[in-house]
Amino acid sequence: MSKEFLYTLLDSMSVSGHEIPLQKKVIAEMTPHCDKIITDYTGNVVCVLNPDAPFKVMLAAHIDEIGLIVTHIQPDGLLRVSKSGGIFPGVYPGHQVAVHGYAQTVYGAVVRSKDMDKADLKADELYIDIGAKDAADARKYVQEGDPVHMNTYHQEMLNGFLSARGIDDRGCAYIILEALKRAKAMGCSVGVYAATTVGEETTGRGSHWVGSAIRPDVAIVTDVTFASDYPGVDAKQSGEVKLGCGGVLCNSSIGSRKVNDLLKAVAKEHNIPYQIESYMGRTYTDADNLHVTGTGVVTALLSLPLRYMHCPCEVCHMDDIENCIELLAQFLCRIDEHIDLDPFH
Repeated sequence: MSKEFLYTLLDSMSVSGHEIPLQKKVIAEMTPHCDKIITDYTGNVVCVLNPDAPFKVMLAAHIDEIGLIVTHIQPDGLLRVSKSGGIFPGVYPGHQVAVHGYAQTVYGAVVRSKDMDKADLKADELYIDIGAKDAADARKYVQEGDPVHMNTYHQEMLNGFLSARGIDDRGCAYIILEALKRAKAMGCSVGVYAATTVGEETTGRGSHWVGSAIRPDVAIVTDVTFASDYPGVDAKQSGEVKLGCGGVLCNSSIGSRKVNDLLKAVAKEHNIPYQIESYMGRTYTDADNLHVTGTGVVTALLSLPLRYMHCPCEVCHMDDIENCIELLAQFLCRIDEHIDLDPFH
């Protein structure tokens, strides 16, 4: 497990709609480890192992992160913004941000004033100060449409905990890519399609396109889920989920019971810890789109437990990352075209 690659993913910019720079890093990392790489105009990257195998298993995780988008440059040089994905505007005032301009990356601070001390602060009420003298000066570096993210980066914490911006879902992108590498080393024979998808936080377009293009026999979506081991979270809503206790299998109206059962069997055989959660509606992940592409895709959801989701410093546990990688790799080496996925059998 390469921490360096994980930290590259977590510390890069990939605000929804602006994923290509990070996707290029994925291609550079994965080219030596797979047989083929597929890209599409939406920005998806699919790393393929055994492309001629008749049975295709897709692993999917979105590469985009939440953030802000520049919408207006005021005469005084301050930037106005809108949200890209489900941000909490109230956490931004008084903090540093990075604005990825068309000419270069510039750094700024989100204006802090008494007017912002309210629970319902909206993104379009935020101002970003980049130190520009006026609008003409600001336009030398940035323009409308440029992405903005909180200027926070990964930190290793005590006892295997890790904090970073955008563990949702770059941490899971790392999981599926490392699972492909490991499955290859273990002699996996099925077709593996590890897809880092775009736009999940805003439109969901990436998963729809990749599912339609690849038409996998089975898809396992890997995303984050809410941990219930910190104050203010009610475990009764979807289940007791703790960091450091394994990945989370989702019992849902979308997920395949047969695939879940095989994942559980593989986990038990290899002593891989896992947890269970339940959602009977939408999962708000790429699974919602993937399972209805084409004539339908047999889909399961494996989640990484996460604290403080959609905040500038999300927290996960390295043991959970490792256990998710191992579970997916072992699953890929177990499943084959002879599996009966028909729910009526």
